[in-house]
Amino acid sequence: MTKKDEFDEQARSIETLVGRLEEAADPALRAASKDLVQAVMDLHGRGLERILEMVREAGDAGSAIIERLARDPLVGSVLLLHGLHPDDLRTRVSRALEANRAFLKSHGAKAELVAVDETGGVTVHFEAQAGGCGSAASSVKAAIEAAIQDAAPDASSVVVKDTGAPDRGAGFIPVSELLSGPATSSRPRVYNGAVAK
Repeated sequence: MTKKDEFDEQARSIETLVGRLEEAADPALRAASKDLVQAVMDLHGRGLERILEMVREAGDAGSAIIERLARDPLVGSVLLLHGLHPDDLRTRVSRALEANRAFLKSHGAKAELVAVDETGGVTVHFEAQAGGCGSAASSVKAAIEAAIQDAAPDASSVVVKDTGAPDRGAGFIPVSELLSGPATSSRPRVYNGAVAK
């Protein structure tokens, strides 16, 4: 299990515990538990913010350290949790796509960040290799979505649009085209189920 996986597991555990506290019958206990969690989060957030300020004061070396911290999956997640991540949403999504270029290329696919809207919604265009397996394209698309979610859990939505032309398969011509399209040397005209000569 990676450190990021451990962090995610601990975050889910904390979320479960907070949920249990919110179900407490005593409203004063519910309020006190919320205040406690918020106070701990604020304390840690202020401490992390001060650490980043001190590191930044080291100049270029400090900036390099902050960049390295931000790219670490575990530390980056904590910085995001406290609103302290130095990279904006667009930068993090772009880096995630760039980090997956080799994977995409090996599957004959491409992905391009199209937009990050004012609400934090991310739109990516995805194009799979023509003639490829549909399930493989779905797997690659799911991998892109997962990479973006990991890099940008604060995105309000992630839409990966498949912009590739639908693959009809070699030699397949839909009946609607056979019935309505003009006859060509490679495609005969069909009338009432009979091929015209």
